[in-house]
Amino acid sequence: MDNRQLELMEIVTQCCDVKTFRFSLEEDVPYEPGQYLVLTLTIAGRPVSKAFSISSSPTEKGFIQFTKKLSNSPFSRALESLQVGQACAVRFPMGKFTFTGQYPKAAFLIGGIGITPVRSIFKYATDMKLPSSLVLLYSSRTPEYLIFRNELSAMQKENDRLRIVYTLTECSEKIEGCFKGYIDDDLVRQEIQDYPERIFYSCGPPAMVDAMRKMLMNKLAVQEDRIITEDFIGY
Repeated sequence: MDNRQLELMEIVTQCCDVKTFRFSLEEDVPYEPGQYLVLTLTIAGRPVSKAFSISSSPTEKGFIQFTKKLSNSPFSRALESLQVGQACAVRFPMGKFTFTGQYPKAAFLIGGIGITPVRSIFKYATDMKLPSSLVLLYSSRTPEYLIFRNELSAMQKENDRLRIVYTLTECSEKIEGCFKGYIDDDLVRQEIQDYPERIFYSCGPPAMVDAMRKMLMNKLAVQEDRIITEDFIGY
């Protein structure tokens, strides 16, 4: 695990209140796709640390980034006040929500900003030309909150081992390639017909992740040891 002072090099607005914070990383510090970092900021004279999944891939050199849905919390306000060129205390890598090709088939049931570690994993799988078959069911409220949609679609075109299915919960208009509603057992059966052969990853708000775990175990008879989860709590 490394403790570093990293310089903020860019802030990218993904949509609305979702931003990517990219930090310069001159040395090649090893980490696995899907891991997280801890950022420490000074708020009201006190150091405050928060964990964020890394949304960049180890194959992307010269930087490391995380992506956050900002709120009105003190930590979000401190993030928004950061200036390009400012150095911040960052500790990484940590976490076991990782994929480096260890399974021949995997499926990802993801909600909202929980897409951030999956962006890292899918970018790594594409760049490394992993032979694993990966399916993503990505649920969000509205089209603009399908974070990284263009990047993910581009990866899918480049990598025929990726398959991505979008579903929206609050959308009145017809969006090409998107389902309407939540991820449920019927959608899994329809879109991942070989689901008994797959390892499942789920990431998103705690209630959603818990619902996915129960659905997989109770309705699809997936064994608990074939389910890997990570909760995202907003702050």
